[in-house]
Amino acid sequence: MPATLSTVDNYDGMLYTRVDEATRFVDAIYSRGKGNGRTVTQSLEFVLSSGYSMEAPEQPEISEVDSMTAPSPETTERDQEYNVVQIFQRSVDVSYVKQSNRDMLAGVHNAGQSNNVPNELDFQIGRRIAQMKLDLNYTLINGVYQYVKGSETDALKTRGILEAIVTNLFDNEGDPLTPGVISDAIMNAIANGLDPTALEIWCNPAMLDNITACYAALPGSTLPATRTEGGMAYVQIMTPYAMLNVNWEPKIPNKKLLFVNMSQMAVAEKPYYDENGQLKGVLFYEPLAKVGASERGQIYGELGCDYGAEWHHILIDNLA
Repeated sequence: MPATLSTVDNYDGMLYTRVDEATRFVDAIYSRGKGNGRTVTQSLEFVLSSGYSMEAPEQPEISEVDSMTAPSPETTERDQEYNVVQIFQRSVDVSYVKQSNRDMLAGVHNAGQSNNVPNELDFQIGRRIAQMKLDLNYTLINGVYQYVKGSETDALKTRGILEAIVTNLFDNEGDPLTPGVISDAIMNAIANGLDPTALEIWCNPAMLDNITACYAALPGSTLPATRTEGGMAYVQIMTPYAMLNVNWEPKIPNKKLLFVNMSQMAVAEKPYYDENGQLKGVLFYEPLAKVGASERGQIYGELGCDYGAEWHHILIDNLA
């Protein structure tokens, strides 16, 4: 819907922007992910990892006679993990009348106050970019993979971190969270090659109480020494294998506990080049052709979730 006098009001006073949701997960990726949280791809599909599996170790049992005949050859097969970028696109449309109408105010106001948003076009562009960041944050966590080669009508959809984890996916079958559940999950993941010292815990805010409750009963857990404070909230937990920071993110579904190796995480960015071969950027704004007295434009980008090798992460699902 275009921004017009009838759809967007001008208000005065201090502008308090209501923020419904945070983007803690994508912010963490950009602050401490691999490559400053960014990887560049020049194609829709991008490689995450290429790996192979070895047999369980055992003591060889080969006699002198046996050694005189070479054993049957064995072959190590390689596999490849990959993901896709997907389109993020939003548009704006602000009428000339709305853009030029700066002094007429709506709602309650006092003499001498002015419009909080003197440039409506810039405001609308900023809000669309903020919405795209919310969409990206949600997608990096909950994205469901979809890519049909050669299809122009099927939407590209990147795979988020929750769907990605297969090797270290543990179903808790509706039982409560306990320190043993966490330790067992990490122990089994170590057997799959995971480095526990690089992990961070991510969960829905509702899960924070569960984490605190199950560790508060352990020996060594103490209340504040002062009589003017009460309660506790764990931001780190000690396991037999590593000390893990605890983070919350509203868009992680409840009853899931996610262990992320942030050094494996990045946002895959596919740069766009115009018809002259000039780089326009990854997420860029451009004006659209005018069809009347309004400023029209779009923000466009192609982004995806680069989580590295999925076995670097853990997901405990179906918690009580």
